[in-house]
Amino acid sequence: MSDEEVKSKHELMAAIDRDWTALMAALDRLQPTDFTAHQDTHGWTVKDHLIHLTAWERSVLFLLTGRPRHAGLGVAEELYLSGDEDAINAAITAANQLTTAAAALADLRAVHNDMLARLATLDDASLQRRYRSYLPDEPGNGDGPPVLNVVYGNTAHHYADHLPWIEALVAGQA
Repeated sequence: MSDEEVKSKHELMAAIDRDWTALMAALDRLQPTDFTAHQDTHGWTVKDHLIHLTAWERSVLFLLTGRPRHAGLGVAEELYLSGDEDAINAAITAANQLTTAAAALADLRAVHNDMLARLATLDDASLQRRYRSYLPDEPGNGDGPPVLNVVYGNTAHHYADHLPWIEALVAGQA
């Protein structure tokens, strides 16, 4: 999700805390209707952004526990392995249309808490291991990036990436 990198667990945790705090502060200012009242140019509401963030963070939580990421995303393995992020995101959104905004927010918080709990069990050396060491049977070329940066791209960086879209939606500017 990101070409940006962090160098250590300490840096990762600081970034997650900073960007999660900013996202939660913005969401705490919203009225219940703000989660579904407006759509961006892709047809997404604030609720859809939360579902998206949850799915990708859950996929990394699955990675860290040696489970296939497609299962964490809730999509077919073939779709995940295609690498077509737009199609993956469309499948995630379609599968969660009946999810309420309150449930989407609760799910995001629960997955985030699970991620923090999992990260607490990992030392810096574990997070410096390559992607392939966590999912050795997943198809692909090479060993992949350090898992530290996969976590970063699907947590802190992802929150910061979606926050302006969420704020624009609520302001009616998306």
